[in-house]
Amino acid sequence: MITDEVAILCVDDNPLVADALRIKFGRVEGFRWAGWLPSADDLVPTAMGECPGVVILDVDMPGRDAFEAVAELAERCPEARVIMFSGHVRQDLVDRAVEAGAWGYASKNDGEDALLEAIRNILAGEFALTPEVRETYGR
Repeated sequence: MITDEVAILCVDDNPLVADALRIKFGRVEGFRWAGWLPSADDLVPTAMGECPGVVILDVDMPGRDAFEAVAELAERCPEARVIMFSGHVRQDLVDRAVEAGAWGYASKNDGEDALLEAIRNILAGEFALTPEVRETYGR
């Protein structure tokens, strides 16, 4: 089946966050929920099989380091664009995300609409930061 929908893969250890995002992206035209992983342990093999357009990746989870997973994913599956989605917003974390190959960084405090806007920006080829992250990073 050919579709122009962007597949979204969520990697977050909080199932409530993942479920909220599944509901949100299920209601937004142009997106398809590709699934959820509770850690970055299986991110690369899953992404290589699923071929998501966007990976929403939490920073602080048990298991594999999220930044290492981004770096490997950027190398092995460069068409997948990763946006970090975290309650931890610090300049050093944003810097690590950029160095690893992420396309953006979104604060969970900014909410789902800011995340959606950031995802639309990265799909347009722009690096994206949500408002709280811009404010923190600009300091």
